[in-house]
Parts: sequence; C-alpha cells; structure tokens
Amino acid sequence: MKIASVLQNLLWQRLPGTLGIAQDSPLWIIGVLTLTGIAVGLVIRFSQGHAGPDPACEPLIGAPVPPSALPGLIVALILGLAGGVSLGPEHPIMTVNIALAVAIGARMLPRVNRMEWTILASAGTIGALFGTPVAAALIFSQTLNGSSEVPLWDRLFAPLMAAAAGALTTGLFFHPHFSLPIAHYGQMQMTDILSGAIVAAIAIAAGMVAVWCLPRLHAMMHQMKNPVLVLGIGGFILGILGVIGGPVSLFKGLDEMQQMVANQAFSTSDYFLLAVIKLAALVVAAASG
Repeated sequence: MKIASVLQNLLWQRLPGTLGIAQDSPLWIIGVLTLTGIAVGLVIRFSQGHAGPDPACEPLIGAPVPPSALPGLIVALILGLAGGVSLGPEHPIMTVNIALAVAIGARMLPRVNRMEWTILASAGTIGALFGTPVAAALIFSQTLNGSSEVPLWDRLFAPLMAAAAGALTTGLFFHPHFSLPIAHYGQMQMTDILSGAIVAAIAIAAGMVAVWCLPRLHAMMHQMKNPVLVLGIGGFILGILGVIGGPVSLFKGLDEMQQMVANQAFSTSDYFLLAVIKLAALVVAAASG
C-alpha cells in the first residue's frame, strides 16, 4: 500500500506539476487511467498465473491461488490503486493473504486442513482492513456452516482471534479514519422519516441497477478475450467518468470521502452526481476485471 501511495503521488502530483499540466486536466485523467488499464492488462496477460482469477467471478473468500500467481497480482494491485481506479483493494489483499497462509501453514502444520487456514487468513484480513473484528464476526456467523452439535462460539473463536490480531496490527501501524467530522443533527422532524425513506429507496434502486448491469457488462467486455484490450477500454471509460466527477471521484475513496465532507461547496446535486459517478465507476472497474 505504501508503494501504491508513492506511485500515486508521482502520477497525480509530481509528474503533472513537472510537465506543467493541471492535476484535474481531462486529458491527464483520461490518459493516466487508460494507460493504467493497459499496464494492468499487460501484467495479467504475461505474468505467471495471470494475476489470479477474475475477481468479478470469485467470492470475497475464495479458494487459495497458487503462490506463483501472487507477484503478478500484487503488481496489478499497486498499479490499479496508484492509477486512480475506483475499486478497493479488499479482494486482491484477501487473495494474497489466503494464498500465503495456506502455502506457509500447510508446511508448518500439515495436519491443519486448507479450509482452516483460509478461514483464519480471511478473518485476520477483514479485521486488519476495517480495524475491528466486528465485521469478521458478522460475516463468519453467517458463512460458517459447521455441525449443529458444535456451538457457534466454538466455531467463531479462532476466526475472531485472528480478526482481533489483524485489527491490533492495523492499529499499531495505521489509523484509518472511517468516521466523518459532521456536525450533530438537531431536532428530528417528522419530515425526516419521509425524506430518509425516499433517500433509502433511491439508494436501493441505484444498487439494484448496478447489480443488474454488472454481469451483463462483464460478459460483453470479456467477449474480446484480450485482457489488455478489455482493461484499456475499461480504463478509458473510467477516465471519462473521472472527468465528469472530478478527482474526488477517483481512487479507492477513503481519503476522498474526507475531502467531500471538508469541502462545504458541494450541493445536494453535486453529492448525487458523485454517488452516481462512483457507482458507475465501480461497475466498470469490476466488470473489466
């Protein structure tokens, strides 16, 4: 992640400043994202193991990939994060950690089966990503379908300890800011219930449209069979969306979320446009692979 941050600073701040180009220049945004897509496509095309399976076709917690595929996957992850792709690193990081845990754990403790290592690695990663083991507890309480004779706590204990260890490790080296500095809301009105229901309905409808579009766009783009072409086109589309939404609509979104709250110039229509652009960018990035 640190390497991606340094490369991001080079691509989006130092390099355009050296060339005398504005960071929010449409040509720069489209050019960088298109070249990022092509670069990631080249990594997938020519690296050993082709950077692992397509994330759009895999669950968040999937089967471990061969260790030989990890270098290509890590390079593709760094390029995507630095290039401004609107997609979080959760799936690649999960894939890397599961593969390493299974490969190393199988040699150190061969009696422990691969599924146990997969569960522990994924739980630890979830705890590290979110800085708390609560998310892991919510996920694994629904996904661990063990014997009904084994109490739920016995099945959750090891994953929760792994998630807690991951969260503590994150706290030692990094302090993610998921909370937003928003002023406390005053007196609740009856109209807030109606307006909240309308906002929730719009959000649900937009999410369902994205769910409907993703598999169809994925199938259409992957008819080309060439990852360089697929990801190059995907990067170009992301560049157009980035021009419409501006730099705040790029990247994985954690820092940009803070910027949106700090910038008091955004209107309701601006927030709505950013939400639509960000959702469209997520669909395009996921469909491109």
